[in-house]
Order: sequence, then C-alpha cells, then structure tokens
Amino acid sequence: MSARVLLIDDDELIAGSLRSYLLMSGCEVDVAPEPAVAQAFLEARQYGVVLIDPYLTGGVPGENGELLERICAVQPGASIIVLTAYTSPALARAAAACKVAALLTKPQSVVFLKSLIRSASAAGAGAPQLTRSGL
Repeated sequence: MSARVLLIDDDELIAGSLRSYLLMSGCEVDVAPEPAVAQAFLEARQYGVVLIDPYLTGGVPGENGELLERICAVQPGASIIVLTAYTSPALARAAAACKVAALLTKPQSVVFLKSLIRSASAAGAGAPQLTRSGL
C-alpha cells in the first residue's frame, strides 16, 4: 500500500502505534498532535488520506470544530477518516457535510484501519461513507 497519510491525533500511544504500522505497510505518514501543526502540514503537502481525531487538546476555543472544515477546504482530493472516542450529532453532521469516508469510534483494529486507508486512498474524495463502532 502506498498512500500519503496525515494522522491528526494528540494521543501519543495511538498516533505512534498507528504511524509505525502504516509505515511498515508502505505509507508515507505525517503526524500532527495539535491543530497548528496539522494546518502547517495541510498547507505544505497533498494527502490521499487524512485520519483525524477532531477533539484535540491544546487548541484554541472553537478551533477543533473548525479543523475538519479546514481539511475539506484545503485538501478537497483527500479521503477523510474521523477516528474519535467521543461522537456527537454535531460531529456526525460536520462529517456528513465534509463527505468523510468513515466516522469511527475508538478503539479500532489497526488491520481494519489499514484496509480502510487502502480503500479510501484508492477511492479518493467522495469515497462511500462508513460508520463503524469500536471493536
């Protein structure tokens, strides 16, 4: 699998483990632990897949809710996968508005995520939406 992935998550264990697994699978992976770093990556490179936990610590008030919208605007060709421990109707609406490829709850199997990233990367923007609860 050869995909360029931006992983936006402030949980070091999850981000580090998933990054290592995706690197071993042949992906190029950048990790952004906070919104400002994510924005810098989004402006500097094009990604096939953006995997985001929209509830990051360290952001300014209101910034986390806007990050998903910024990804849609700046990376219109990327498939977006939302992976979070906290879902809400507002997040589901934002995900639908951005036509995310998947809205998932943590935890998820890395094998499943790898498969989803492969599919999303191949499909590009507009990939079919998928909602799956944690395993």
